[in-house]
Amino acid sequence: MPRAIQLTERERKLILAWHKKNIPHREIAKRINRSKTVVTNFLKDPLNYGSRKPTGRRKTVDGRSKRLIIRTASNKSIPCSNIISDLGLKMSRWTINRVIKRSNILKKMKKKRSPALTTVHKDLRLTWAKDHMIWNNEWYKVVWSDEKKIIWMVLMVFITTGMISVKRKRFFSTRLQCGGSVMIWASFG
Repeated sequence: MPRAIQLTERERKLILAWHKKNIPHREIAKRINRSKTVVTNFLKDPLNYGSRKPTGRRKTVDGRSKRLIIRTASNKSIPCSNIISDLGLKMSRWTINRVIKRSNILKKMKKKRSPALTTVHKDLRLTWAKDHMIWNNEWYKVVWSDEKKIIWMVLMVFITTGMISVKRKRFFSTRLQCGGSVMIWASFG
């Protein structure tokens, strides 16, 4: 059963006045329309009524630890057991996992896989590097891009203007493998 509202100042004064007149607790409870238990508890210690703190087990994770856990988890891609050892916390990895899940800031996402380099790819890269080893001044004419999709280039405009902040998805490898996107290469001579 939920707790009722605490006694008001008026009710407290009435209970004390009727108690001095030797009116029974049951009768006092009927008159103020409250339970007999409330009246009895108040009369046991009228000065400290309502000042007792609720009991219960302390929380294992305080606010400061929660913020540290969330900050560490958002900046690094590490398992919960490593977060415990990095921060020096005394709690289980399940507790850390629960804190991360309950925070609406972070979402668990699988890293996307991209295919590994085959021997053909490695040979092509090696021949390209050997062909371009003799370039000196030609490299100054090349404008380098980081081979990100056009979507990221549009988002970078918003990031630099401070309109939104985006964390990039993490990949096992940096090779992009998907259709329907636009790649921009530029060279000025």
